[in-house]
Amino acid sequence: MYRLLLVTDREEVVNTFQRVENLSEKMIAPITIIKDIQEAIEYLERHTIDAVGYSFRYNDPSRLHAYLTEQRPSLPIFQTHHHDDTLQDELQRIRRFLDRIRLDDRDEDYDEVQVIQYLRDELMQQLLSRQISDPMELKSRLKLVRGQDLSLDKPAFLVDFDMPQGELYVDGRWHYGRERLESALRNNFFGRFHDGIYYGLSMLSPRHIRLIACQSKAAPPEDIQVTADRVQAYIQEKLTQIKTYLDLSLEIEQFTVLSCLNDIADNEVTESIEIGV
Repeated sequence: MYRLLLVTDREEVVNTFQRVENLSEKMIAPITIIKDIQEAIEYLERHTIDAVGYSFRYNDPSRLHAYLTEQRPSLPIFQTHHHDDTLQDELQRIRRFLDRIRLDDRDEDYDEVQVIQYLRDELMQQLLSRQISDPMELKSRLKLVRGQDLSLDKPAFLVDFDMPQGELYVDGRWHYGRERLESALRNNFFGRFHDGIYYGLSMLSPRHIRLIACQSKAAPPEDIQVTADRVQAYIQEKLTQIKTYLDLSLEIEQFTVLSCLNDIADNEVTESIEIGV
């Protein structure tokens, strides 16, 4: 049974969680509810918890947020709700997410930080391949993979690459498979966080690679064109490195400015700009 901790001073949230009657069907134990932040931190120090959710109206959650960031960076965080239907959806997502983690922790070399990173990459792949159509699901799943610091409100940038003769490169010169090539591009070149921007990548086909560049919540306000220029310069630098080290040419087909990250989940594109290649 999965053990959840809810930390909140909002009575409507407490009441909604307490009304849930079918927790055992979701393999979830009775949820521990704590209203005081210091008490919650001490509880986390003493007990094994599979996921935590928090929401406050009267108290500042920064101390709990700092604790989770510094001491528990791989502990999944779930959304709190005060409506029965949305809470049921959230509990289903928590169950599916924790099931995935438990599949991986049977390995003797299990590393929870690496597993969370893998699931974060998987989420980005699903987002880029249009498998996530609900902004609420995106927000919830970003929290679970500890990506809640990515802004859902600031402009994001979607880049589509063409890989000429991609089938020949993958099957011939590379011959390690698409997944290994995707991993190499992500881990060795584009990375993930750089200069306040998170880069997620998915190889949709041997010819089509898609990248998302989204800003962190903590990034200072900046003119959208200035941010776009920084992203473009970083991408061009990485394309040069990829050509040098992998002898692989990627051509930018489209650079799309999204009003926010949710535009992908909504399957909407609000603005597109062309760049020189």
